[in-house]
Amino acid sequence: MENNIGRNIRTIRNSIGMTQEELAEKMGYTSKSTINKIELGKNDIPQSKIVKFAEVLGVTPAQLMGWENIQTNND
Repeated sequence: MENNIGRNIRTIRNSIGMTQEELAEKMGYTSKSTINKIELGKNDIPQSKIVKFAEVLGVTPAQLMGWENIQTNND
Protein backbone atom coordinates (compact mmCIF):
# COMPACT_ATOMS: atom_id res chain seq x y z
CA MET A 1 0.00 0.00 0.00
CA GLU A 2 1.46 3.34 -0.99
CA ASN A 3 1.78 6.20 1.43
CA ASN A 4 0.76 9.80 0.85
CA ILE A 5 4.25 11.23 0.62
CA GLY A 6 5.29 8.64 -1.96
CA ARG A 7 2.18 9.32 -4.01
CA ASN A 8 2.78 13.07 -3.70
CA ILE A 9 6.38 12.70 -4.85
CA ARG A 10 5.24 10.75 -7.92
CA THR A 11 2.46 13.24 -8.70
CA ILE A 12 4.73 16.27 -8.40
CA ARG A 13 7.59 14.59 -10.27
CA ASN A 14 5.28 13.69 -13.15
CA SER A 15 3.71 17.15 -13.22
CA ILE A 16 7.10 18.79 -13.74
CA GLY A 17 8.24 16.20 -16.28
CA MET A 18 11.04 14.72 -14.19
CA THR A 19 11.99 11.06 -14.50
CA GLN A 20 12.76 8.77 -11.58
CA GLU A 21 16.36 8.68 -12.82
CA GLU A 22 16.63 12.49 -12.74
CA LEU A 23 15.12 12.69 -9.26
CA ALA A 24 17.42 9.94 -7.98
CA GLU A 25 20.46 11.78 -9.35
CA LYS A 26 19.41 15.13 -7.84
CA MET A 27 18.74 13.44 -4.49
CA GLY A 28 22.11 11.66 -4.49
CA TYR A 29 20.72 8.13 -4.81
CA THR A 30 22.64 5.65 -6.94
CA SER A 31 19.61 4.29 -8.80
CA LYS A 32 16.00 5.02 -9.65
CA SER A 33 14.89 1.90 -7.78
CA THR A 34 15.13 3.83 -4.51
CA ILE A 35 12.76 6.50 -5.88
CA ASN A 36 10.43 3.79 -7.18
CA LYS A 37 10.31 2.12 -3.75
CA ILE A 38 9.65 5.48 -2.06
CA GLU A 39 6.83 6.25 -4.50
CA LEU A 40 5.29 2.82 -3.90
CA GLY A 41 5.55 3.22 -0.13
CA LYS A 42 8.03 0.36 0.25
CA ASN A 43 10.79 2.64 1.56
CA ASP A 44 10.28 5.35 4.13
CA ILE A 45 11.92 8.72 3.66
CA PRO A 46 14.23 9.85 6.44
CA GLN A 47 12.99 13.10 7.93
CA SER A 48 16.27 14.72 6.91
CA LYS A 49 15.48 14.07 3.22
CA ILE A 50 11.98 15.59 3.18
CA VAL A 51 13.27 19.15 2.84
CA LYS A 52 15.65 18.13 0.04
CA PHE A 53 12.87 16.30 -1.85
CA ALA A 54 10.72 19.43 -1.54
CA GLU A 55 13.53 21.68 -2.80
CA VAL A 56 14.32 19.42 -5.75
CA LEU A 57 10.65 19.16 -6.69
CA GLY A 58 9.99 22.90 -6.24
CA VAL A 59 7.38 22.62 -3.51
CA THR A 60 7.28 23.26 0.23
CA PRO A 61 7.77 20.42 2.71
CA ALA A 62 4.15 20.95 3.83
CA GLN A 63 2.94 20.51 0.24
CA LEU A 64 5.08 17.39 -0.13
CA MET A 65 3.58 15.94 3.04
CA GLY A 66 0.06 16.72 1.80
CA TRP A 67 -0.63 19.30 4.48
CA GLU A 68 -1.06 22.09 1.91
CA ASN A 69 -2.40 22.07 -1.63
CA ILE A 70 0.22 21.53 -4.28
CA GLN A 71 0.64 24.41 -6.70
CA THR A 72 3.13 23.92 -9.48
CA ASN A 73 4.38 26.59 -11.83
CA ASN A 74 2.96 24.98 -14.98
CA ASP A 75 1.09 27.97 -16.40
